[in-house]
Amino acid sequence: MIGAERAISHVEFWPLSRLLTITGISKSEIYRQMRLGLFPKSHSYRDTSTRKFWLSSDVKQWQLDQLSGVSRSWERKKINDFDMLLE
Repeated sequence: MIGAERAISHVEFWPLSRLLTITGISKSEIYRQMRLGLFPKSHSYRDTSTRKFWLSSDVKQWQLDQLSGVSRSWERKKINDFDMLLE
């Protein structure tokens, strides 16, 4: 029970303006990727259907998915460079 409360406390509601800053991609690209199922879906606030938000946890997971191939190759290169310094 405590674990669930802790997980919930770390989730933020991010409006589109924050999403644009965090991801660095355009509004049209975000909506295009959402249509294709490649980007997390937005949610509506209960009091209005026009204001949308994204869950920070969903966006962070999407970012990790984007980096998965890039970071692994970067890490391998750095390990190899470090190994060369030790020789």
